[in-house]
Amino acid sequence: MQKGHRESSSRTWWQKPGFGIMYQIEARPGWIWERDFDKFNASMKDENGNLNFNGPLCKIKEWVHFSKIVGVDYHIFESKWHDGICYFDTNYTNWKTPIDYSNIFAHESKRENIPFMFYYSSVFDHNPQFDDIQPVRNITSSFISLHREKKEEVVDFCLKFRQFIISQFLEGMKKRGKRKKERGDQVDKMTVDLNINSSSDFLNPKVDDLKNTMTQFTYNPQMYESYLQNQIIELIEGFKPDGMWMDWFMKSAFREGSTKVVIDLMRETYPNIILTFNNSINEQLDWVHYLSGEAHTVDSAWEQGNKYRQKEQSWELVGPAAKSWFDTSPRSDPYEVGRIAVIIMASGGKFCFGLPSQMDGSLYPKPAQHVEQFGKWYKSRRLIFTEAFPMDYKGEKVPGINLNDENYGIIGCIQGSDKIIHLINLTGNIKSLNIDISLDIWNNIDYVKLEPNGKKLTLQRSSNLISMIISQIDVDPIDTIIRIKQY
Repeated sequence: MQKGHRESSSRTWWQKPGFGIMYQIEARPGWIWERDFDKFNASMKDENGNLNFNGPLCKIKEWVHFSKIVGVDYHIFESKWHDGICYFDTNYTNWKTPIDYSNIFAHESKRENIPFMFYYSSVFDHNPQFDDIQPVRNITSSFISLHREKKEEVVDFCLKFRQFIISQFLEGMKKRGKRKKERGDQVDKMTVDLNINSSSDFLNPKVDDLKNTMTQFTYNPQMYESYLQNQIIELIEGFKPDGMWMDWFMKSAFREGSTKVVIDLMRETYPNIILTFNNSINEQLDWVHYLSGEAHTVDSAWEQGNKYRQKEQSWELVGPAAKSWFDTSPRSDPYEVGRIAVIIMASGGKFCFGLPSQMDGSLYPKPAQHVEQFGKWYKSRRLIFTEAFPMDYKGEKVPGINLNDENYGIIGCIQGSDKIIHLINLTGNIKSLNIDISLDIWNNIDYVKLEPNGKKLTLQRSSNLISMIISQIDVDPIDTIIRIKQY
């Protein structure tokens, strides 16, 4: 198990807090995450059954330039999503794009000196050349490399997992609606746009119908595992990425073979290529450089940031810059994704924005603008995040610091000999802030100043308390940062 070296002053990009971009190619209009791949694959074929690729195309040079101007610490390109379409020139399938986009991404990233990784869907692959061994072709969560005694057990697991994904989706929507209502915010509609293809089936699963119409398949997980291993070797040997971002990790108890194949290959042959698995954030892996998971909302980021703040292992969370992975419309609050990112980074992790591309390869403009806006904000504050460590305290409250507004979350960090306090605006409500610091815990305070402008705050001292006011004009819509200097 690779460690994150929390105390090292020479941490590299994957060991530090920071922000990245994951360039997505799965956001196809009319299709959500849960797709009927019998229908989807048919829509992607010509009259001879070959791939009739029409997008999403990629404007790789524009994307890498965007990463450069935004100022990312690293970025990721989806070389193969769950649909199995390979965005690189592989020798193992014809289900690939006519342009080797991964090669261009590697070349441009190296030219701009940006650490880069390849996303690769290892658990699901709906390439039609695997139709014969695909457990359930007409759902996304068809575990092609699941090891069981009987193939019927594989099908049952796939269908139950589909139900789990749906229940998690709906439960998350309900929780977000409840929290917004409690705060007095406008509550979005809970349901998915029913004009999206297959969404009604997604929200109202008919498992019995799926069982009755499921494809009879040949149980042969080893066939896909060999393909998986060969393609990872192609990507690493051909393009020399800094890392591989695998989607996703399944507990060993599930006997999901692709996870073991990837770990064994990377540990034995490519130990210096950074490896992470989505959904590994709460797990113990035999081999990985950092752990990863997902955060889609400010509430989720706050909960997880406080949970993982003292992790010894380096970690990361990812989330869509748009409303969701399949809904490419922008978030109503342009600062929301920035708040998610700063919560994670102040808590010691990395955050990676998922940016969807349109069919012509252009990035969806509003989500891209939100990320670019955050990049400008981050530029002058980068070192406050990347060179700091979370303070050692339990729970969600920094000891000895009180704030008059419950709409703000407080996270404490250490940068050198200074203390950094992040006053994170959880809801977008901006007003002046009154802060009290207990001298029973915080002694020998020399001064307190705002970052990054260096403006010193007026301190009102009493026998056991220091009080200060941050005026509304100095309150940041994302994160008001104060530096405490002690002598």
